[in-house]
Amino acid sequence: MKYIKLLMALCVLFASFSLNLKGQNSGGVTVESTINDQAGNPVANASIYGDEGKSIKYTDQAGHFSITVPANSVLYITAKGYLDKKVWAVPQMEKIVLEKQSNQKSIVNVAYRTVDKKDLTGTVSVLNPAEYINVDNNRETAGGINGRVGGLLGTGSIWGMGGALVLIDNIPSSLSNIKLDEVDQITVLKGINAVALYGSQAAKGAILVTSKRGSANKREINLRINHSYALPKGYPHYLGSADYMSLYNEARVNDGLAPLYSDEMIQNYKSGNKYRFPSTDYFSSDYLKKYMNYTDANAEFSGGNDVATFYTNIGWSNSTSLMNFGESKNDGNNRYNIRANIDVKLSDYIKSSINVATVYSQTHTGGTGNFWSTTASLLPNKFSPLIPVDQIGTGSADALLQARKSENVIDGKYILGGTQDIQTNALAEIYAGNYVNNVDRSLQISNGVDFDLRNITKGLTFHTLVYEVFSNSYYISLNNTYKIYSPTWSDQDSITALTAYGTDTHTGTQSIGGTAQTRNLGAVLHLDYEKSINDVHNFNAMLLGSGSSIMISGNKQANTNTNLGLQLGYNYKHKYLVNFSGNFMNSTKLSAKNRVAFSPNVSMGWVINKENFLADSKIVNFLKLTAAAGYLNSDLDIPSYYLYDGIFSTQSGGFGWDDGTYSASSTVSTYGASPDLKFPKLKQYSVGLEGSLFQNLLNFQTTYFLVRDDGMPTQRFNMYPGYNNQFIPYTNYNCNEYSGIDFDLNANKKVGEVELNLGIHGTYATSKVIKRDELNLDAYQNAVGKPVDAIFGLQNKGFFQDQNDINNSPAQQFGDVAPGDIKYVDENNDGKVDTKDAVKIGRWGSPINLGLNFSAAYKNFTFFVSGTGSYGGDGVKTNNYYWVQGDNKYSDVVLNRWTPDTKTIATYPRLSSKTNNNDFRYSDFWLYKTDRFNIDKVQLSYELPKDILAKTFIRELGVYLYGSNLFTISKSRSILDLNIGSAPQFRYYNLGVRANF
Repeated sequence: MKYIKLLMALCVLFASFSLNLKGQNSGGVTVESTINDQAGNPVANASIYGDEGKSIKYTDQAGHFSITVPANSVLYITAKGYLDKKVWAVPQMEKIVLEKQSNQKSIVNVAYRTVDKKDLTGTVSVLNPAEYINVDNNRETAGGINGRVGGLLGTGSIWGMGGALVLIDNIPSSLSNIKLDEVDQITVLKGINAVALYGSQAAKGAILVTSKRGSANKREINLRINHSYALPKGYPHYLGSADYMSLYNEARVNDGLAPLYSDEMIQNYKSGNKYRFPSTDYFSSDYLKKYMNYTDANAEFSGGNDVATFYTNIGWSNSTSLMNFGESKNDGNNRYNIRANIDVKLSDYIKSSINVATVYSQTHTGGTGNFWSTTASLLPNKFSPLIPVDQIGTGSADALLQARKSENVIDGKYILGGTQDIQTNALAEIYAGNYVNNVDRSLQISNGVDFDLRNITKGLTFHTLVYEVFSNSYYISLNNTYKIYSPTWSDQDSITALTAYGTDTHTGTQSIGGTAQTRNLGAVLHLDYEKSINDVHNFNAMLLGSGSSIMISGNKQANTNTNLGLQLGYNYKHKYLVNFSGNFMNSTKLSAKNRVAFSPNVSMGWVINKENFLADSKIVNFLKLTAAAGYLNSDLDIPSYYLYDGIFSTQSGGFGWDDGTYSASSTVSTYGASPDLKFPKLKQYSVGLEGSLFQNLLNFQTTYFLVRDDGMPTQRFNMYPGYNNQFIPYTNYNCNEYSGIDFDLNANKKVGEVELNLGIHGTYATSKVIKRDELNLDAYQNAVGKPVDAIFGLQNKGFFQDQNDINNSPAQQFGDVAPGDIKYVDENNDGKVDTKDAVKIGRWGSPINLGLNFSAAYKNFTFFVSGTGSYGGDGVKTNNYYWVQGDNKYSDVVLNRWTPDTKTIATYPRLSSKTNNNDFRYSDFWLYKTDRFNIDKVQLSYELPKDILAKTFIRELGVYLYGSNLFTISKSRSILDLNIGSAPQFRYYNLGVRANF
């Protein structure tokens, strides 16, 4: 809490500083004027910044304003829906005309440059968070992207290929290193024509995040504070002790064994002393709270003049946990971030920028084990985690003495319970005060220098960028040891003796471990040229060289990347567009003769609305057709370094001499040399259509794509005899294909005083295996022709109903079967069921993905709702919650088990106290559809009217209330909403306030 108070104090200090500056504007010139749009209508509530942003005024309903500023200064004018404008401050100023802004920011950040959106030929989607962050509050950048871009599945897979490169200000990074309020623009670069200049690292697409920068003559302080309550969506449903023991008896009988638990014992565990006969519910209020808290705050400071501008963001967030006992009550995470961007004009020809961003995160976890994974397997009847001291019999002096000497008396009432075979566990560690503090730190520093070489030739510029990205992590732990006690109970339910295991030690000594660090050093140099001849013939070019070296602790070999790129562009009257990009890629993963390769691609565009037949159209405002083709050499799919050399290693054991004294380890081959291994090639073709219709009422963008990832390295075991397996080299052979279509559709309409906006984004992305090293007798087992993410398994025919059914069915080769076990299809009709009968039963990924967002604004209120959907994918229930065998913990899914009495309605196989390799394997019996639509967010926002704030130092003030991750609409909702062995999924309810000073 002290940090948020400090942050708020800093904001008040800056705000006061701003007020003081306003009060100092006593001299100078008074400017009075009126602001209109291009149609002559007055623009109300426009902001006029003066004296480098130290003074601010707003236009009234007639568009009129009056402001006093120093002489010879600049006025900076902004208004919602209009382009910003700068004018010189003069006493008698004519009416100021603002130009309406299109629905999307026209300048787009792409690889190492900016392009006017109308001149783009690549497959690129653009998000400008400033346009929606106030109605869709997201601190996390990933949340601000999800469901808003066609072609982007989740936040890391473009067109289903996975592995998209994330860059922050053109530097490889992670979305977790920047919050959405720090972001100016997000550019999703989908085609290789858009990522070619980044080289191999971006072969599967890139997400370019551009951070905010200061604006000259516009000073701002923004503050945002949020508080959330996170409620679990649900917990696993495990059976209590009595039910578990009854069903385990049934499982033993099914296996021909005697029951383990008597009826009397089961009854005791149902209604007896809960410490002697425990039935522990680890998801009860004894261990967990009903909700956890999440708080975050950030402050932004920006401004400057024509010489230097600055932007700074300071943020803090804190989350608690659900844990409600022992050391885990202190669980939580604190995250701090600072970003500072400075731009300086060193001369008329040289500009420089310095960017620094750091994130520090510390997570406290009670215990050194994992509560969630432990409780997913710990039987409810195994022991009582706590033993009440007051139930130790008065005549049991030794037991009482032991309890009183324990260094871990919980709440003055309990000592730690356990058994001889469970002497340590995650619960006892938490009660004993053990903990782990995980610390993560990252630092990104970059310096860019831009040289205007117009003295050599107009339009020529030279740019440099050097950067270092450093991250490290470690943990600090406290590992107390502790005694656990196994009690002996009397018939009167009192403890007569305690058997202790372990020792109590509280040294207070912390341990440090798990140290890991990554350091990325890189540099980029590029020479740019732009030339326009009467705005008819427009040329641009870039020659680029880049290199980076990433050293990860524990790795002897740095991950290096070097790249020489070339980009050439031409357009005729911004109507016919062509762009060529290429790069020479160098990779030390390949032998010297193959480590350099050239990757070319070309893209073209036709702005159709500039043609005469559409020039006067009242329907089409903008229409552009694009096409692109090319390939990119990449080493992303090369699994490791030194594949071009044969690798040998020593093996434990070996041979010895007859004297019994000397011996030597044997030398074995890991794989054979691959001197001819080359780059895999990512070949791509795409066609896109983008447009605006009905006076920008409807905006759309769609792309058809076809991508082949060809020549992926593999060891072709089927080409060699089995005895040669250790010497098989890697060769360029495997090939995958990805194809589909994506689209973005945005509609906006003002109906009376209500502004409506609807966005629909979608992707249909499918994949196919083109080539694999496989040699199967049955074609249905081949991966070729099937989705890359295909799921293979057996087809089930229900349950064996009796021994006769077993005798008359093909023999299943996965162990002995009995009535109630799953019966499978003999796909190849060879009279037996084995792994050769596995067929494609589904696919992991969803080929259809949709995103929807809708907002309605009325006066100062805005209502927003968003959702995402995915269809066509499958999942397999495989964890111990569903695959219950042996003496595993029982969940409620086993209640629908097969028995002779339920054989006609059973939905779960018979119970077994043994390992059941027949039932618990990949098959369509465990398959479920992952089709879903998520109601991701509902938000209501309110902005205080500016006329109320006019006499205060606050320029804007808004409050908002929202819920996120609210509901899943799916037939498989009970499965999709459930986490096993990890913390649950949450619904969030948030109250926030934001202010601009």
